[in-house]
Amino acid sequence: MTSSRDIRRFASILVVVIMTAVACSTGDDSSADTTTTTEGTVETTTAGDTTTTGDSGSTSDGEPRTASFRGVTEDTIQIGVGFWDTSAFGFGFLGDAGAVWDALTAKVNEAGGINGRNLEYTISSFNPADNEGMLASCIEFTEDAQVFAVLGGMRGDANFCIFEQHETALLGSQVVAAGEALERTKAPIAGLLIDGTARETAFIAELDTTAWFDGATAVGVHYDGTDTEDRIGADVEAAFADADVEIVLTMNIDDLVLDEDTLEAQAEIMEQQVRDAGLDRMVIFGPAATGFIVYGDLGIELAAVDSSNFTTAILQGIDPADLDGTIASAAKASLPTDPIDDLTQQCIDDVQAALPEARFEQPAPGVENSEDDPNYWSYTVLACRDLSLFVDAAVAAGVELTNDSLQSGLESLSDLSLPEIEFASYGPGKYNGSDTFRLVEFDAGADDDGELVAGLSPIW
Repeated sequence: MTSSRDIRRFASILVVVIMTAVACSTGDDSSADTTTTTEGTVETTTAGDTTTTGDSGSTSDGEPRTASFRGVTEDTIQIGVGFWDTSAFGFGFLGDAGAVWDALTAKVNEAGGINGRNLEYTISSFNPADNEGMLASCIEFTEDAQVFAVLGGMRGDANFCIFEQHETALLGSQVVAAGEALERTKAPIAGLLIDGTARETAFIAELDTTAWFDGATAVGVHYDGTDTEDRIGADVEAAFADADVEIVLTMNIDDLVLDEDTLEAQAEIMEQQVRDAGLDRMVIFGPAATGFIVYGDLGIELAAVDSSNFTTAILQGIDPADLDGTIASAAKASLPTDPIDDLTQQCIDDVQAALPEARFEQPAPGVENSEDDPNYWSYTVLACRDLSLFVDAAVAAGVELTNDSLQSGLESLSDLSLPEIEFASYGPGKYNGSDTFRLVEFDAGADDDGELVAGLSPIW
């Protein structure tokens, strides 16, 4: 039975990769225009100056720059940055986000900006369990700051507020550019997931290839929420059928339910259902920390498509031995043993040069974040990745920057690399860009807290 201590751990776990969980804070630039509301904090900042030659309203080749779209002037581009404020859940102390964006946008501006325009950014924080707060951030971005594009992402209706109601571009690590979003969007959208259900179906096929299902008595699947099941469930079932594996039990839980009594009741019911069904294998889809907590001590074999929540679960008190041998999928540069790719290293170097007193430590089990001693690494890489995607697409869009030209610029990015994502591509109809995948395995004996180790399949 799940203890009250286990249930308290539930309340600190979100449907968001811990590496993308944001410690919501703002920069300390005294010249910034800052407005604080009950929903979050909004700050607009211009970082650095662009050095140009000749007419300030034209590019180096003489093509004129104009106020081509909302949020775009001759000399500036306004972007919004959404921050998931996870501090209420007891984790996500990842540093001063405003200072990170100061450093990153300053580097872009010092290098000439985007086709000669400086970047200015507006930060808005929100609790990702608070729909009203996220909708308020949407209004702050689109109506108050009138940004050209929003980087990051929200949840549910707030995303539609941005790209449908206000026809504003939305790009970044927390964007799911698929399904209903693509059907309803009236502006460019782009995410950094693997497109469609390719990762999930390939994961099942790889488990079959590596004989993970061999000898199984009964196999179940776990989804982190109804949205995930609705989006991928049919393809998951087809992939299991292709592997000639029957799904005996399907479980579902929303990690953002914060009522302790509800969570305790759900966990007890789920554990009993697993026992009654005689499961000895469970495959977890979506962020996996809740699944690890519910099933980790039941003595069944686990596989989790998302590898990011091992650290989250262990920091919340899960015994690493309970997760030993769990199979997951990951990108190439996602393990402590992986070499740091050049783009990630340059990103870290740029921000660290601007913040010499900050701590930048590559995430691994046992590497903690605290309010008093935040680790800047994870958020810096996420911010750099989102900004790099926008800069690449906006540069490719040309001087006449509009929604239409940004869409064309995005679709032209048929072969690119981003920090910690070696293989990525976009094109007409493909707006989730990552093409990087491999299997990894959790080794509880690798160190005191265990460690993910390179696994069983090549990168594709």
